[in-house]
Amino acid sequence: MELVRLELKNFLSYREGELDFTGLHMAALVGPNGAGKSSLLDAITWALWGRTSRLDQDQDHLIHRGEKEARVRLTFRLGENVYQVTRVRRRGKGNIMLDFQMLAPRHRSLSGSGIRETQKEISRILQIDFDTFVNSAFIRQGRADEFTTKTAAERKEVLADILRLDRWAELEERAKGKIREIDTELDNLNWRIQEHERELQRRPEYEAAFRQASTEHLARQEEREAAEREWEALRRDEERARVVRERLRDLEGQQAEIERNLAHLAEQIARLQESLGRWRELTSRREAIIAAWKEWQQAREALTQMEEASREASVLRERRAELEKRIAVARERLEGERRRLQAEIEAITARAARRSELEVEATDIRRQLNERAALEEEIRALREQWQALQAERGERQNENRRLHQEMKDLEARIQAISQIGAECPTCRRPLPEEERIRLQQEWTLEGRRRGDRYRENQARLQAIDQEQSQLEARLEDRQRALEKLSRLELRLEQIHQELAEIQEKLGRLEEQRRALQEIERRLQEDQVAPEEQAALQEIDAALKALGYDVETHHALLRRVRELEEAAQDWHRLQEAEQRIPQEEETLRRLEEICRAESERRDRLQEEQRQLELEQKDLEERLKALPEALRRVETARRAEREARDRMIAAKQWLENCDRLEEELVHLRREKIRLEEEKSLYRDLQAAFGRNGIPAMIIEAVLPEIEEEANRILHRLTDGRLTVRFRSQRETKSGTVQETLDILISDEGEERPYENFSGGEKFRVDFAIRLALSRVLARRSGTPLRLLVVDEGFGSQDQAGRERLIEALNAVKDEFSTVLIISHLEDFQDAFPVRIEVRKTANGSQLQVVM
Repeated sequence: MELVRLELKNFLSYREGELDFTGLHMAALVGPNGAGKSSLLDAITWALWGRTSRLDQDQDHLIHRGEKEARVRLTFRLGENVYQVTRVRRRGKGNIMLDFQMLAPRHRSLSGSGIRETQKEISRILQIDFDTFVNSAFIRQGRADEFTTKTAAERKEVLADILRLDRWAELEERAKGKIREIDTELDNLNWRIQEHERELQRRPEYEAAFRQASTEHLARQEEREAAEREWEALRRDEERARVVRERLRDLEGQQAEIERNLAHLAEQIARLQESLGRWRELTSRREAIIAAWKEWQQAREALTQMEEASREASVLRERRAELEKRIAVARERLEGERRRLQAEIEAITARAARRSELEVEATDIRRQLNERAALEEEIRALREQWQALQAERGERQNENRRLHQEMKDLEARIQAISQIGAECPTCRRPLPEEERIRLQQEWTLEGRRRGDRYRENQARLQAIDQEQSQLEARLEDRQRALEKLSRLELRLEQIHQELAEIQEKLGRLEEQRRALQEIERRLQEDQVAPEEQAALQEIDAALKALGYDVETHHALLRRVRELEEAAQDWHRLQEAEQRIPQEEETLRRLEEICRAESERRDRLQEEQRQLELEQKDLEERLKALPEALRRVETARRAEREARDRMIAAKQWLENCDRLEEELVHLRREKIRLEEEKSLYRDLQAAFGRNGIPAMIIEAVLPEIEEEANRILHRLTDGRLTVRFRSQRETKSGTVQETLDILISDEGEERPYENFSGGEKFRVDFAIRLALSRVLARRSGTPLRLLVVDEGFGSQDQAGRERLIEALNAVKDEFSTVLIISHLEDFQDAFPVRIEVRKTANGSQLQVVM
């Protein structure tokens, strides 16, 4: 994998940042502590795997302070293909966006339906995980000697961690877990086999119980059948008694219904006889009723004519009221128009009186607005002064932070050489006494100079605070004055608009006065709605010609009402002549029905007497029914109990058959589990520390040793070599697993602790770089990036040169080599520097060729 471009936005200490790796074959990454050098490395791993070496729990800390989201975009090349990953983190749980695209040889999206699927696609294409990448591509600060300074057992753990051998430990634990599961299953199987065998020993007992239960069940079945035959005969008598009781209740109901029918028929006959009497009385007054009917018809015709005239008069009166209303509305409209014109004329006259006052106010405002340009210039000058002070403030604060750190460093140096026989902090060699005193005095004087400069800056910062406070007060006062001028501009615009409206309305004043005079004339001469007034006169003439009289109308209405009863008698007379023959026929039929109902009542009473005698006989026989039912229930219960005992015995026998079959299967399963347990024991041994992991370490050690010696040869001119020993013989003569590092200095082996600091570092660096390169090769994905984040202060000039030579020797195997260092002479040895500095606007990147 080769890096192409890294783009940052609001990530950790960066607000904006971009690093193009094109042409950065070998570069030094420089900058003070906390400037953001390591954040660049975190950005690479976070973009690819969503993980960093420091902040994997609460990733909201990845977002720059005060911002809502962080964004990292990484472009990289794998073979001929170019890919781009963009990862965004918004504040809040779960607010993550991940985008994955192929840019070349053709552009297409590789993002899945969600974050998990997209991450899976990235890992599939990279074919390397986060831990392998970090251990392969990064040699982090303070970790170069983490392998050589440990014990043999700890070295194996480190090597296992770098080679990701923890997966074999996981497999070993899984094998142990499977063995425990199988042991549990075997214990359960043994218990079940024993239970099955004990139960099968009782088969003869179950067979004897089944034979006895079958004989008893047959006897109880015969007793139950005899009891049921006796009880069934009594149940038939009981059913007959129920039928007799229901029939008696039915007869009582029918007799009651007959009595009700007879009473109802009597009432109907009485009502018909009364009705016939009324109809016959009405027919006796036939001639008088017909005469009154004719008089009512004549009065009704006269009333109809009078009502027609009344309707026509009502329509005319309604039309007349509508016309009067419209005339009144027209008059009111003219009155309103007159009042409106009077009010407008008065308002225009009043506003015209304010014109001179508004013109004076406008002149005064224009005079004040002439001061705006000078006021804006004064505000701009005050802001420039404030910004200049702010820039000076930032510079002095940055200088004081640098001075504070330098004074701490000087104090640490002075403390380090304060003892007689102290070592040089740069080369780690003993200092002569004169040199130690000279350095102590020189650094003390330098610390005082920095302290004086620090206090001078502090005093100036306090003065800047006061000056800025005064400038801010003046700015606020000038801003208020400027806002007042803005309000005056708005007021001037309002005055101009009002003067224009006054002039416009004065132009219409004479026209409005003429319109007012015309309206007053029409009102005085009653020239309002002339068409409606003419129509009103026509309606009055039509009402007079109609001749409608209200008193005559009321008199006719009263006479018609007086004759209404006579008209009704005529209608009833017509009905009487039709109803008398019908009701006489109905009376005859009702009398016949009454005689038939009386005969049916006598027949039902005779049937009732016969049924009551039969009911008495049945009740006497049914007294034996409870005892018969008790005998049936007893026989049935005894039969059920015998049948249950027979079924239970049969089920025990069937269960024995099933247990015999299960016992065969259980014994087979036990044999299978024991074989499987043996297999997992073999796997446990293979996955254990002395199994496959030991073989992997044994296989990879020659590769690491060869790579480390190749690098160490360049660093020491072939003087130092390293050898790994994985086994050694104990005093008892046995072979013990170990991981010793044997260092030869021109053929003579010495312990690691006896070498100088510079020599130790060369060995540490060679072994660590060898581990990184071997791990990268074994991952299957060739990594074209190497980052060395390490202090080189322990190396002398020759050692540094050899380190540079070693890096130059391996640089062609990487597309990008980044060295993080604070030593200026070491930084100058590289053709490109990436300077990182922290500013008030976040960390900034600058590539210096």
